[in-house]
Amino acid sequence: MTQTMQTDPQHSNRRPYVGAVAFFLVLIVVGILFLLPKLRQRDELRVEAQAAAGPPIVLATRLKSAQTGGHLEISASVQAFEQTTIYARTSGYVKARYVDIGDHVRKGQLLAVIDDPQTAQALMQAKATVAQLKAQLAQAQANSVLSTVTDQRWQSLVSSGVVSKQDADQRHAQAGADTANVAAAQANIAAGEANVRSLTEQASFARVTAPFDGVILSRAIDNGSLISSGSQTGVTQMFTIGQADKIRVFASVPQSNFVGLITGHVAKVTFRELPGQVYTGTIARTSQSIDPGTRTLLVEVDLKNDGRILPGMYATVIFDLPHGSEAAPVLLPANALVIRMAGPQAVVLDSENVAHFRAIVLGRDLGTATEVVSGLKPGDVVVLSPGDSVYDGVKVQPNMQQ
Repeated sequence: MTQTMQTDPQHSNRRPYVGAVAFFLVLIVVGILFLLPKLRQRDELRVEAQAAAGPPIVLATRLKSAQTGGHLEISASVQAFEQTTIYARTSGYVKARYVDIGDHVRKGQLLAVIDDPQTAQALMQAKATVAQLKAQLAQAQANSVLSTVTDQRWQSLVSSGVVSKQDADQRHAQAGADTANVAAAQANIAAGEANVRSLTEQASFARVTAPFDGVILSRAIDNGSLISSGSQTGVTQMFTIGQADKIRVFASVPQSNFVGLITGHVAKVTFRELPGQVYTGTIARTSQSIDPGTRTLLVEVDLKNDGRILPGMYATVIFDLPHGSEAAPVLLPANALVIRMAGPQAVVLDSENVAHFRAIVLGRDLGTATEVVSGLKPGDVVVLSPGDSVYDGVKVQPNMQQ
C-alpha cells in the first residue's frame, strides 16, 4: 500500500515571503557593513576640517570708561515769562475794543471800554449826596455860630441877674447840640466822599488796560458783548496777555543727571523749526525736589526772545554736565549686550581668548552704548553680536574692533 504525502497549502504560500524578508535583511546588513567605513571617514574629515579652521572668529572690542560730564539733551516746553488772563471787574456791554490777537501792547494801554450805566448813575447820585451833605454842614455851622454867640450873651446876663439860670443853661445846651451837629455833618460828608471814591474806582474798571508790556494771546469778547462780574464762575474772560520779549523754558531732568545743574548754569536751547539757530540762556531756578512720579527735576531756563520763539513751542535744551570726581562708568556697546532669563550679561574673553558669560548691572541707556555700573571694568575684551557658536568656555579667535 503506497502512502501519499499531503502538503499544507498555507505553508507553501509563506515560503516566498520568508525568502524576500531574508533577502532584504541580507541587503541591510551588507549596506551597514559598507556605510560604516564611509561614516567613520566623514567624521574624521570633519574633525580634521575643524582642526584646520581653528577657533570661530568673532568680533570683539576693548571697553573704555565713559567720560564724566558731557552733554545732556532734554525735550522742553516754552512759556511766556509773564502770562495772565484779564477778567472784567464791572458789568455791562463792550462799548469799544481796541486790540486783537497778536497785537503788541504797552503797560497801561487801553484795551477795551465797558459801558456801565448803573455805576455811572450811582456815581452821579453819590456826588449829589455829598453836595447835599456839604450844604447841611454849612447850615449846621451857621446854627452853631448863632448858638455859641447866644450862649455867651446869656451867660453874661445871668451874672447881672437879668435872666434866670435855667434859661442860660438851655442856651448853653443848645450851643453844644449845634456844635455836635456840625461834627455829624462833617462825618456824613466823609462817608459820602468815601462812597464817591469807591464808585469812581468801580467806574474806572470800565476802562480795561494792559497790566504789562506783552502780546495779546487770546480774545474772548467783541463789540456789544455782555460782560459779567462777581463770582469766579460768572466773571467774563476778556483777554489773555503774555510777555514775549523774555520766555521761560521748562525741562524735566532725570534724577541721574541733575547733580551740578544749579542756578546760573549756562544752557543752550534749539528749536526744530529754527534750524541752525542756537539760543543761550541760564538756569533761573529749579523745583529743588524730585518728582516722585517721573523721578525728574523741573528746571527753568530764562531766555531772551528775538521775536521768533512763540509761547507753547517745543524745544530742546542742551546742558553741559559738570565733570564729577567719582569713578566713570564703563561703556558697553549696544550690540555686546546679551539679555537672558538670568538678566543682562556680556561675553568677556580672558587672556587665552576663552569666552565667559558675565552678569552685569546696567546704568543709563545712551542709545549706541549703555553704561555698566558693575560687572565690567575698563580694558575688558567683550564679544560683539555673539552667535550660537559662542558659548561659555569656548575658545574663539577675536577680530578686534575700535
